[in-house]
Amino acid sequence: MSAANDKAHAFVAGLAASEGLAPLAEAGRQAMADLPVPTRKSERWKYSPLTPMLATPVRTATAPEGWPEDVPTNPIPGLDAYRIVLLSGQVVAEACDLPVADGVVCMPLSQAMAEGRIGEGDEDWSAYHTREWVGAVNAAHAQDGLFLSLDAGVVLDRPVLVHHHTIGDNVASCPRHRVHVGANAQAEVVLWSSAPEGASGMVNAVLEGKVGAGARLGVDKVQHEQGAVFHLAHEHVTQGKDSTFRIHTVTVQGHWVRNELNVLQHGSGSHTIMHGAYLPKGQEHVDNHTTMDHTVPHCTSSELYKGILYDRSTGVFNGKVFVREDAQLTNAYQQNANIVVDAGASINAKPELEIYADDVKCSHGCTVGQFDEEALFYLKSRGIADRAARALMVQAFIGDVLEGFGQEEVAQEVEGLLADRHGWM
Repeated sequence: MSAANDKAHAFVAGLAASEGLAPLAEAGRQAMADLPVPTRKSERWKYSPLTPMLATPVRTATAPEGWPEDVPTNPIPGLDAYRIVLLSGQVVAEACDLPVADGVVCMPLSQAMAEGRIGEGDEDWSAYHTREWVGAVNAAHAQDGLFLSLDAGVVLDRPVLVHHHTIGDNVASCPRHRVHVGANAQAEVVLWSSAPEGASGMVNAVLEGKVGAGARLGVDKVQHEQGAVFHLAHEHVTQGKDSTFRIHTVTVQGHWVRNELNVLQHGSGSHTIMHGAYLPKGQEHVDNHTTMDHTVPHCTSSELYKGILYDRSTGVFNGKVFVREDAQLTNAYQQNANIVVDAGASINAKPELEIYADDVKCSHGCTVGQFDEEALFYLKSRGIADRAARALMVQAFIGDVLEGFGQEEVAQEVEGLLADRHGWM
């Protein structure tokens, strides 16, 4: 056994087995033994090796006695939303507020499993545990999460907020969420991750979604974790005919973050929007890996990620767009733009485009630069101080990402948190 595998075995030794997902857990444990632990020799993990995370073993948190009194269950002021809250991977039932309506099933995943709403052999949609070691860890130790299912034609009247809060030392959480939006139905989901200054450990989250024909699913995803939490997140979404899927991901703060997004268009006429922003500082690390897979004709996708890196922080963007042979008349756009503010910061960007069809319109690009000195001079010549001028430019730079949030209250709270953290006006 290699040294990396030895560390990995010790790292997860304190994790409890999941309940209710026995076949998936067994498959996850087998995959953990078969799959390599990511190192710098792994191309997909070259700039985000797991060595720092594996240095300290983690454990599963004990059952929560209740929600912390000093933490709001809804961290977004003014947002009128249904709510499911998790404390270190476990649902706190008394703090939840779930919808009850015809055609809507919304409950903790554990309850859905107990009631037989997830059939045998249907425990996994993404097969993430067969491709990545971290996916196998989630499958082997999967915990509770959101189960949301909408019948055909149902429009959810309010968004569903999933608030995951991490507390404790060297605690591991493996939440698992499932969202199914039936034909011509509509739903909005807000994923919010938080942690206090003293928290440490790992969050390894998986969300699997299916968007039916003519349906719409929007996701606002915000990471605002203090402390020393290693956050790995994987979203896997498939789309039916004429469906729309939108996701906006903003990392406000995070010690070490790896976001993986995998979208497959299985129905013609599908449209996908994937936008994101990241502003690490200090020695924080943020990695965004995206895969947009066009498999059928007459589909569109729009991908825009923007990063601003301060101090000695590091960032990674790897976006891959596939246009399969049968995906004629595809219109795919991908853009990644970065500003490296300080000399100690760095970004590794790798946009990729693989086209196997001959009647398509596709573009991709990447820019890495510093603040526009002429624009700074113009602002300062109008009496604006240097720091305020830079703040204005930052807000303008990521403004189009923030404006695309599905919930205005989320965008306002994110901008406020960023203003507090970076000293904006």
